[in-house]
Amino acid sequence: MTAVLVSGKESLIAEVRPVLRARGAAVTEVPDRDDIPAVCAAAGAQAFDSYLQLPANFEVRGATAVRRVHHFYAKGVLARFTALAAVLPSLIPGARLTFVLGQLPPEAATSNDRAARRALTQVLAQAALADMPDGRLIVRVLNAGTSAEEIGLVALGEHTANQELTDHLSQLSYADWRVELLGLASVET
Repeated sequence: MTAVLVSGKESLIAEVRPVLRARGAAVTEVPDRDDIPAVCAAAGAQAFDSYLQLPANFEVRGATAVRRVHHFYAKGVLARFTALAAVLPSLIPGARLTFVLGQLPPEAATSNDRAARRALTQVLAQAALADMPDGRLIVRVLNAGTSAEEIGLVALGEHTANQELTDHLSQLSYADWRVELLGLASVET
């Protein structure tokens, strides 16, 4: 049985939970990121085969767009780092790590913001790979709005579209990943 740790907004967990359980996964839910260290400590080392980090409950605050974006990054996006630091010791070698990006309210969101959040999440993924004792994790970053079905399949490693290539690329350093990806792009063009 695959053990999956899921953190994030309760309503999002409720959408993904049935997908995971329908495929026989044991699901541990942590809606409040502040509870992750205690849950992982209680579970122990190498307790989870997969960690699914959904967007968290978060209320953007600030009187100006600059203040709202700052608050979103400082208390929202960067809080993913703290949560993942607590989770890593509880993951098995070669575990699946799936991030689902959140989104800012329309009045503060821009294409640059989406690219920045994805880039920060990729930095987090690379840091996680560096911190794993054997350096093995299968990491996927999914966009906001990805269906619960697809999120669940990816978290369990059952999503087949380009899965082998994605898994291979997720194991590479940034420099190697770039060479591989540019090589694929030149073949495709």
